[in-house]
Amino acid sequence: MIDGATALSAAFTLGLAPPPRLTVSEWADEYRRLPTKGSGEPGQWHTSRVPYTREIMDCLSAQHPARRVVLIKSAQVAGTEIGLNWIGWFIATQRAPMMAVQPTIDVAERF
Repeated sequence: MIDGATALSAAFTLGLAPPPRLTVSEWADEYRRLPTKGSGEPGQWHTSRVPYTREIMDCLSAQHPARRVVLIKSAQVAGTEIGLNWIGWFIATQRAPMMAVQPTIDVAERF
């Protein structure tokens, strides 16, 4: 059992550590899990299954020099999954506020 001072020190040290230097695709391959409901292939995300998404996701990474990423796509080509991977990566690595906005309350609740 650790005491309060040790726990505080450990938390403080963790808070000062730099965020991991993962690209969005690396983060998704390591941490993203697809749900059983609504997913054609539930389980671990594999960028290799949709290889054209790798460059797009990596352009959204902090270390990439791009400052604006525009995605023009057709329907059903992993655009939402790219966005979800980016949101997950941002929350896990950037330690900064982020807000995802949906068009209606119903859509937001389902999201």
